[in-house]
Amino acid sequence: MEKILVIGGGLMGSSVAWKLAEQGEKVLLLEQQGKKYRNGSSLGSARISRSLGPKKDVFSFVHNRTVKEVESLIHFLNKDKPAKKHKMEDIYSTSPVSYIYTRDQYAAINKLRYKKQRRDYRRASGNSAFRKFGVTLEPNQVLVRENRKYSGTINPVELIKKLRLGIDKKGGKISFNTKVTSLIKKDDFFELETLNIKTNKTKTIQVKKVVVAAGAYTVALLKDFAPYMNRVITPKRVFVSHFKIADERYKRLSEAEKKSILAAQPVFSQIGKEYFSLIEKIDKNGSPIIKAGGHQIRRNIIDINTVWDIEPRKKEVKWIRKQFRKYFEMLEIYLKKKEIKLVEGYNCVYSETRNQVPLVTNIQNRYGSLDRNIVLIGGMSGVGAKGCLAYGWIGANLILGKQGEDTKIYRKAAKAFGNPSVRLYTRRPRRGRLF
Repeated sequence: MEKILVIGGGLMGSSVAWKLAEQGEKVLLLEQQGKKYRNGSSLGSARISRSLGPKKDVFSFVHNRTVKEVESLIHFLNKDKPAKKHKMEDIYSTSPVSYIYTRDQYAAINKLRYKKQRRDYRRASGNSAFRKFGVTLEPNQVLVRENRKYSGTINPVELIKKLRLGIDKKGGKISFNTKVTSLIKKDDFFELETLNIKTNKTKTIQVKKVVVAAGAYTVALLKDFAPYMNRVITPKRVFVSHFKIADERYKRLSEAEKKSILAAQPVFSQIGKEYFSLIEKIDKNGSPIIKAGGHQIRRNIIDINTVWDIEPRKKEVKWIRKQFRKYFEMLEIYLKKKEIKLVEGYNCVYSETRNQVPLVTNIQNRYGSLDRNIVLIGGMSGVGAKGCLAYGWIGANLILGKQGEDTKIYRKAAKAFGNPSVRLYTRRPRRGRLF
């Protein structure tokens, strides 16, 4: 019988498996894809990495802790290797992060988020925004620009590779092409049925403790053990497009204009449907490939298994292109429609909680009893990558029954990620039904 099993080999599953293996636990990680990560919420080479916020902000905490944990992982992988093959720059691209607000939005959050953190950001509005940052704003807008080491972008796929190397080096096991088809609780252990995607063979695994980090597949996976989860977590698709400036147009840009494009990415605009864009990579001609989308434009999913192969609708791409072009106009770079080339478009899948706060928590069984031998890490709502190793650290402490770090911010984070949604189902309705 296995002791600890982690379901899902994306960022969250790999993070918690590494934190368990690092502590000497013989962990087994199951991943339904092969060694090459081809789809899923952790697909891609760039996510926005940001930490702006006061000391007591839990999302700043998980970002900063993740940076610390990545440094520890890099040190471990380079141990006894003078060549220093692995480095932080494999994972992080440090660049200013721009936030755009309306004046009312900024006034509402200033006291909570920025007032006590002065050294890591600058803000501007009106004409001063162009003098400081080279960005032309509407009269009612405010731009905040964060400058901090390892804020910019984080590379999910590269981090997954390094986490898997660490797990293997610490004696953990990873089973690829292994899909979990059922999870049932027996007397004092869990029984899982798995399917090998390549051979089509089934296998039964018995295990004492389970961590579920299956992203969009979490709800289906827990349909027998915790069927109420379909009311706690909802998978949503978010359409994403990769654009580049046509080669001939890019060549005509001045060096100052090229520099301003790099300086103005990534951006997260909280106006309207929350447009975001960031540099995914640089093509062979030196032109940046920019990933862009609408953070709050989320659609329901009919079939989770086919959503990865569905391209965004023309209407969706049109909206992103419009916002992309509008942002370049804010940089005083004017592009014609034909000068914006679509490289590719695809669906990113968010696992969304009601309040869009991630869950790292023990969960209840279908009868309402809390089971401390199972931990859920999910509902990341599009903000998981920057804090993945912190979520994995908290999850590892939970499954091992450890208190965790004895600090106010750790306790605050553990409470925030452990309570918001699951608490809704701790009481039975008046008619005696759980859901």
